[in-house]
Amino acid sequence: MTRTVPVSCPMDCFDLCRFLVTVSDNRIMDIKGDPAHPLTRGIICSKGRDLIQRHSHPERLQHPMVRKKSGFVRTTYNEVLDLVATTLTSVHERWGPAGVLNYVSDGYGGAKSRVQSIFFNCLGGDTRFTGSLCWGAGMAAQTFDFGDVRGHLPEDILNSDLVIVWGRNPKATSLHFYTLLKQAEKNNTRIVVIDPIQSDTAKSLGTHVALKPGTDAALALSMAHVTVTENRYDRSFVQDHILGFDRFCQYLDRFDPETASRITGVSPDTIRKLAREYAAARAPGIWMGYGLQRYASGGNTVRCIDALAAVCGHVGKPGTGANYAARSLAPLLNRPEKNSKAHVTASRTFPAPMLGHFLQTVDNPPIAAAFVAGGNPLNQSPDLNAAVRGFQRIAFKVVFDHFMTDTARHADLVLPAATVFEQDDLFATSMYSHVLNYSKKVVDPPDTLMPETDFFLALAKHMGIDTLGFASSREYLDQCAAPLLESLGKDSDMDLDTLAGEYLRIPGHDIPWADKRFATPSQKIEIFSRAAESAGQSPLPCFINPSKGEDRFPLRLLTCKTKRSMHSQAFVFEDRKPAVSVNRKTAQNFGIFGLERVCIATRQGEVTARLILDEAVCDGTAFMHQGWWHKSGAVNFLTHAGLSDMGEQAAFYDTFCTLSSI
Repeated sequence: MTRTVPVSCPMDCFDLCRFLVTVSDNRIMDIKGDPAHPLTRGIICSKGRDLIQRHSHPERLQHPMVRKKSGFVRTTYNEVLDLVATTLTSVHERWGPAGVLNYVSDGYGGAKSRVQSIFFNCLGGDTRFTGSLCWGAGMAAQTFDFGDVRGHLPEDILNSDLVIVWGRNPKATSLHFYTLLKQAEKNNTRIVVIDPIQSDTAKSLGTHVALKPGTDAALALSMAHVTVTENRYDRSFVQDHILGFDRFCQYLDRFDPETASRITGVSPDTIRKLAREYAAARAPGIWMGYGLQRYASGGNTVRCIDALAAVCGHVGKPGTGANYAARSLAPLLNRPEKNSKAHVTASRTFPAPMLGHFLQTVDNPPIAAAFVAGGNPLNQSPDLNAAVRGFQRIAFKVVFDHFMTDTARHADLVLPAATVFEQDDLFATSMYSHVLNYSKKVVDPPDTLMPETDFFLALAKHMGIDTLGFASSREYLDQCAAPLLESLGKDSDMDLDTLAGEYLRIPGHDIPWADKRFATPSQKIEIFSRAAESAGQSPLPCFINPSKGEDRFPLRLLTCKTKRSMHSQAFVFEDRKPAVSVNRKTAQNFGIFGLERVCIATRQGEVTARLILDEAVCDGTAFMHQGWWHKSGAVNFLTHAGLSDMGEQAAFYDTFCTLSSI
């Protein structure tokens, strides 16, 4: 019997597509986009299509594997449950709950990804990371400024007469947003792309404003300087809805266009023209990416852009906004996890970017056991040499995954993860889609594979833990959905299957801050933030000079995402060496004149790569895509493990390198 089933894309992506999957006799026959999806409208990217290849790939893990002296060998779930229960009991007796590392990331974006954390909460606690490898600085920044992080419905750019795409490359990372930008441009909306690199988006849309890496805040402050000194700001909006305007104006005196030009490399005339155009526009929207906040000054960069939008009054109206993320649905889907925190008796945290340093130095208690799900930290963490050494210190390591990833290869117990096609789940993203996807199970998993939710339910039963709050996978999803359904005035007991034909969103979130009641203590946009000051930050958004290289390592290394893969996932099929791109002038400065293999070296390590000469890359900069596995040459063997100014964000782009011919 052939049938068609709605399935969500599980990846940590802006767009959050939903598929229509054709299945026959427990086999997936076809996948296509759902034309009824209000945002993605039936179009899916190659990463989504590749999910079928991943699901049925012959190298996919389908049995639990335990490490022996001879290598990994198959085992049974009965043996696994005994081993894990015995180990956790021993660790708790000797070291307490904080002796267990609970590492859960967003490689799988469904609500079920939280079940591992719920289990450890009910077991008494754990050690887990705070902050982010991805977006934490900007999230902290907008929380200081607005009190929460909200973004416009993506289709709202069709109401804009000017769109500034700031540090974002949607042609590679957000196909559907790029399509909306193209549509807006056809409707005579002016598009400006601000980026150090002439990205695919910058080549395809509007006007490219190239600036030196890490100087975005100075550009935003100079645009605000022009707006204020030329009396182009929105006086009534400033008076009614901004806290700290006068102090901010005093700080802006340092950023006249001539001064900012020396910092950013953008001409004074361009700064003035862009500032005037933005201030005068009827409905200009700024859409930020996450690269611009992957510096030590990343949070302040976002705060400076927020302040520019605020003084111009371009907040809370259709077509406007300082759009960074859209925390709308996800906070309403985590009731079971919130409830489980009542059972925590001991816990410990560390910043996510400092995994390697933490694991190498942690004591009292040490990390005696680790559980990793939804992530590949020994590929994605900065300073991988330190992360690998730290991981090797842990006596018992459990990893859930679809393939024998770089992290799984270092584990003691590898458990096969279910794919999105093998389980029901709820999906919402806080990146910019406002839409809930209910994803239905398409096929049964192999008999030798126990989905993670079922595993932790079985482990809880095996260990006599009866406080999870749910007894089945479906009951868990019902509890997750209930707060959202209640907020929309729907029956919280409604059958989840009815959601398969719906796309729920909160209409009042389509245009954030329309009521001008911000979630800050003052209910205003807090350009001067006491909360930031209390957290040890500058109360005003400020420009911090970007770090510089040294004689030995003079090139800034930018490690961005590729449109071919969500982080490291698709590189399972890739055996080539990675590529590094520099412009011809930069290559010649290192005595390199043609296409050849080079060694890229930093303070942290070195990698061999294919050299590409690309004039889209700015001077003094090397560009690489991240995600390559150890077998090829993982980029994060090179990156610096530093923290941003706020949000415990990885400052990946403060890494400096050198090149040499091989």
